[in-house]
Amino acid sequence: MNNAGSVTHSGADQMVQAAMGFYWEPLLWAFALLVVAGALLILEFFVLSFGLLLLGALAAVAGAIYFAFQASPVAGWLFVVATPAIGFGLTRWGLARVQQSKLIPKSEVSAEAGYHHLADQLGVRPGSVGKMVTPAHPSGRARFSGGECDVQVVSGSLERAASVQVERIEGPVVYVTLVESS
Repeated sequence: MNNAGSVTHSGADQMVQAAMGFYWEPLLWAFALLVVAGALLILEFFVLSFGLLLLGALAAVAGAIYFAFQASPVAGWLFVVATPAIGFGLTRWGLARVQQSKLIPKSEVSAEAGYHHLADQLGVRPGSVGKMVTPAHPSGRARFSGGECDVQVVSGSLERAASVQVERIEGPVVYVTLVESS
């Protein structure tokens, strides 16, 4: 008597499967799920999914291993060993592709970035004198002989039109102090 929804096999099919030690249908499903997992992992490198595609790939791998064990224990253990190796290879390939992409910035921001270069272009150096264009609480904008740049007060705050002197420049930050008027 057959159960509803079950697949019946002829006696010859069952004898061949018993002789070979595994079943083909679950093995085909295992390979199909492994291909799906690989495709999802590759897609993860090119689509912003916040890891959802990776979770889908992991679920497909789990299904592939399940079906491989349904085919035979040997196939199951081969999938357990092979899937991390395949995943590692696909991840290395994907990272290499991302590193070669023109969409990813290759330079890094260092202390040499920012207003340090602007300060050089404007002739702003330690000892330069200028006037505040905006109030500084603690940062603001000052005008020097070569032009304007953002500054930071060493201590306290300064009002607009206050005379300032550059104390030091550290990377992108120009530090100023109040010039006492005499």
